[in-house]
Amino acid sequence: MAVTRKDVAQRAGVSTAVVSYVLNDGPRPVSQAARARVLAAIDDLGYQRDGVARMLALGRSSTLGLVVPDIVMPYFGRLSQAISSLAFEQGLELLVATTDWDLAKEQANLRALVERRVEGIIVVSVDRHQDFGPYTAMGTPIVVVDRPEFAVRGSAQVTEHLLSHGHERIAMLGGPTGIASTRRRHEGWRNVLLENGLHAGDDYVCAAALTESGGYHAVDRVLAMQPTPTAALVSHDVQAVGAVRRLYELGVTVPSDFAFAVANATDLAQFTVPSLTSLVAPTDDIARAAIGALGQAGDDLVQTITLASYVLAKRESCGCTAPRTRVLE
Repeated sequence: MAVTRKDVAQRAGVSTAVVSYVLNDGPRPVSQAARARVLAAIDDLGYQRDGVARMLALGRSSTLGLVVPDIVMPYFGRLSQAISSLAFEQGLELLVATTDWDLAKEQANLRALVERRVEGIIVVSVDRHQDFGPYTAMGTPIVVVDRPEFAVRGSAQVTEHLLSHGHERIAMLGGPTGIASTRRRHEGWRNVLLENGLHAGDDYVCAAALTESGGYHAVDRVLAMQPTPTAALVSHDVQAVGAVRRLYELGVTVPSDFAFAVANATDLAQFTVPSLTSLVAPTDDIARAAIGALGQAGDDLVQTITLASYVLAKRESCGCTAPRTRVLE
């Protein structure tokens, strides 16, 4: 049989109310001696508190929700870890839901988290312009993580860097066209090329899944473009990992035969061969900003945070550093 609070109270020689005060840290004070006996009894008996009952009693769940498109991608994995660590420091647990870049699944996850009475939700949304009002009816604050400047200006900066190496035929290896961040990266890439009088047509755009396999299979399509590009802007590090493998199989040397750089990457980009020139995503900054925004939620229960801070790490895939040069930061 499951150990109950009554069992704990009997072992500690106190009332069940005192056990409750210890478990919930109030609302009434408990002497140090009584608290010690209760904690010892809990440990001896292996008592596990009823989380649902506690939530109902306190009117709070001590839980945050996080909704991201894909937990496997390094960026979202690092962001989830950073948010989880910060939540733990505040005595909160984190529930993570994924959407597979599907708006209907995102909305279903938001409803489910609200029904679980989470204390707040952080969402990297498929559609930041949707109406989040239906999910705040029960007072749940929502923070939408959005980085429009990171996507547009970041991809522009990477494209400019490839131009600085003398490349004039630069392809765009992006994500699926239905994703907002993909469209923004196309915008940054296209603006820079047009400003320099270079070709930026759709025939130089290759849409691929945001996976290693997506990048791997996209390489042949990029190299088949006419005239053949000498470089490419790649959306994410996972695609670049697959691209590196396929270029190796084809005998294409990076960066002398073909150069590329990545618009959104994590520390993973340091460890490929060649290492990847890339914008480093500020996951820790985003996590702190999101948690902070939830803590400051007022009458406006839906907040959007936008960050434009990023660093271009110059490595081997564009030719900035030589092979076997120490590139770890």
